[in-house]
Amino acid sequence: MTANDNNPTYAGGQKTARSNRKRRTVAVNLWKPLAYLLMFVFSPFLLISDCFRKKKRVNNEVVFAFSLMLTLAMLFTATCIWVSQSQNKKAFALIGNFAATQEQLGENLAFSQDISYYALKYNIDPLLVYALIDQESKFDRFAVSDQNAKGLMQLTPSTWQEMNPNGVCDATHDRYQCHETECVFCPGANIAAGTRYLSQLVERFDGEVGFALEAYNAGSATVDTSRDEHIYP
Repeated sequence: MTANDNNPTYAGGQKTARSNRKRRTVAVNLWKPLAYLLMFVFSPFLLISDCFRKKKRVNNEVVFAFSLMLTLAMLFTATCIWVSQSQNKKAFALIGNFAATQEQLGENLAFSQDISYYALKYNIDPLLVYALIDQESKFDRFAVSDQNAKGLMQLTPSTWQEMNPNGVCDATHDRYQCHETECVFCPGANIAAGTRYLSQLVERFDGEVGFALEAYNAGSATVDTSRDEHIYP
């Protein structure tokens, strides 16, 4: 033990020195991330300035920061291009489906606009809506089934009322008796309600179109989702 060890002034000076070193260490640790961030942001300018300096070698940290910036920029650009192409493919697919629908409708072309519009609105393939109308009513807008389903998409009064809770028409009347534009026998209104109902069924059965079509035709209670196969492909 030296004489300085018993000196209160000396001991206090050591504590102060250690405290100052800790503060400097904390300050350096806090500054480093900010310094690297600034180097990353301004790396292009720092690299250019290094090129014009007299020293023979450029700062390796600046080169690394600039390379990292280029890599991230390329990844971001590639991601944007991929997202854009995916959206374009989906749009072209929809356009192609609508064009095919127009060709296949033939003599029923008068309904194509409503089919395309509501299929897009409710995220349903227009060809599926076309096929369903063809199967249910053969495009007879005044069709009435033995189960009292009515119109192009063969909607029962209960389903029609569910899809049109505030509608004037309740779908309980006979054909030709209702002259409202929102009547169950009005092609546009019937397609709108039927497509919306089909969309809800597809969502209810987690995208299984076959199960949704079975439910549309015979009711949700009749669908056995435990089966590997269903009636409709």
